[in-house]
Amino acid sequence: MDNICTGDLGRLTPMEYRSLVRKGEWTGSSMEACCGWALTDMVIVPKDYAVDFFLFCHRNPQLCPLVDVTEVGSPHPRRVAPDADLRTDLPRYQVFKDGKLIDEPTNILNYWRDDLVAFLTGCSLAFDWALLANNVQYRSIGAFASGIPCVAAGPFRGNMVVSARLFASARDVIKAIQITSRYMLAHGAPIHIGDPEAIGIKDLSRADRIVLPGKIDPPKPGEIALYWPTGGATMRDIAKDAKLPLMIVDYPRSGFITDLRSEELAIF
Repeated sequence: MDNICTGDLGRLTPMEYRSLVRKGEWTGSSMEACCGWALTDMVIVPKDYAVDFFLFCHRNPQLCPLVDVTEVGSPHPRRVAPDADLRTDLPRYQVFKDGKLIDEPTNILNYWRDDLVAFLTGCSLAFDWALLANNVQYRSIGAFASGIPCVAAGPFRGNMVVSARLFASARDVIKAIQITSRYMLAHGAPIHIGDPEAIGIKDLSRADRIVLPGKIDPPKPGEIALYWPTGGATMRDIAKDAKLPLMIVDYPRSGFITDLRSEELAIF
């Protein structure tokens, strides 16, 4: 997280950033953009599957905390960014058909249909801002497939992907739990602490779902691992198994930036 909230992207407002993305002038990561504004993951499904996915979110609220749901056929998230367009305002997308990844476009105008429903779910970057503001010492090491099962709904089923953060001391762990517990719409408190093998992860030296840029050192003596559900990466796994005729998700690290301050996800 050392590079978070730095450079020109970090100083942009959400509207400025989305305008840049919409014009195709930025197709990289959203993670360092718009310091302090809430980032979300996105899932788009046909309306015939929308109730099942809504139920999946309800049954797995820590994995998929719902921030907004669009009207059928509308690409505009009225509750969190009414002027935004989900077809163009993410840097990159992944398009699945029948469980197969067929495209990774910078907009989905060619795939949009009048029967689609978009779901925006909270992302842990919201509480990362709070951890940094409170001088909690930690480092992110990526996301890993776990053995923790999701509660199924219709075709949506599978195991959670979790993000791992290594904390420097027990004091930092306690502060992290206190802070993140407030952010229920950004996954809340950690889902597991300590031994990775207890949740089906054999090796923390290299992430197998989201690999962060740059060199990531393996866990050091004294560091304590905390794990949170990762909605975006989990949805990319689930999309392969659900085999919907069409399912669109955000590309890794390319979520949607809302008009909400990150702190609002603690009280929204």
